[in-house]
Amino acid sequence: LLYKPVDRVTRSTLVLHDLLKHTPVSHPDHPLLQDALRISQNFLSSINEEITPRRQSMTVKKGEVSLRAL
Repeated sequence: LLYKPVDRVTRSTLVLHDLLKHTPVSHPDHPLLQDALRISQNFLSSINEEITPRRQSMTVKKGEVSLRAL
């Protein structure tokens, strides 16, 4: 359930990307779509940067025992 909101932003980012592909540069919405895409990509990047160290610290190599599990 915790990934649901991030999943929505990810899907919205893909939709924005597709919309931008099919929106002419001369269209008034083009710069707005670019801004929205940039904002959502920055948001996803910041979440990814925050989660990666946590994920690495939780990874246990085969044969090792995590002290957190004890």
